[in-house]
Amino acid sequence: MTLVELKKSIHDKIDNLDDPDYLDMLNTMINYKDKPFVIPGHMKEGIRQGTEDIKNGDFYTMGDFERKYEKWLKE
Repeated sequence: MTLVELKKSIHDKIDNLDDPDYLDMLNTMINYKDKPFVIPGHMKEGIRQGTEDIKNGDFYTMGDFERKYEKWLKE
């Protein structure tokens, strides 16, 4: 789909929307498209701790979880 086709498709869908909450959400997304995401202060400590855990090898891989639950499902 070309950019022009995509824009027309989105425009047509918006023209047919009657849900003000959904339209408001779309408007918010469009208005904030170019603004950088700012990490809230209350989340920074968790990110720091997670980064430290990864550095220390203190994490599980997807394979670890799959093996654990595969064994659990067999029981």
